[in-house]
Amino acid sequence: MDQNAPVQAYRLRDDVVATVLDHGALLLDLASKYFYLLNPSGWSVVQLFEDGATVDHAAQRARAWGASDDDVAGVLSAVDQLLAERLIEPTQSAANALGEGPSVWEPVRVERQAEPLQKVIVSAFDPSIPLAE
Repeated sequence: MDQNAPVQAYRLRDDVVATVLDHGALLLDLASKYFYLLNPSGWSVVQLFEDGATVDHAAQRARAWGASDDDVAGVLSAVDQLLAERLIEPTQSAANALGEGPSVWEPVRVERQAEPLQKVIVSAFDPSIPLAE
């Protein structure tokens, strides 16, 4: 591997929308219509990618926030999941912001909901749904 090769940075896609919850956050991928539930540690890591970050930077910040070696491996796995689900995309620049860590570190959890939004929402005009009496 070339030591002088640029390190790839990633950013959260513009059509991934976040809603902050009491305990973490919920991401909605407007392209796939899938929801992703993040615990506070997961949300802290994902926020690093809002303005661009490298994977190494995310791992370093997690360690600074109290992540163990096993937890850092979980962070790397979560970033792999974000890439596989196409929630983050390559970018030319990385802000590598320090970010705000969770109040208490816990292993990162990113849970994709089983059904996309269009399967969850039902129409009031759907004839297969019985009417309330």
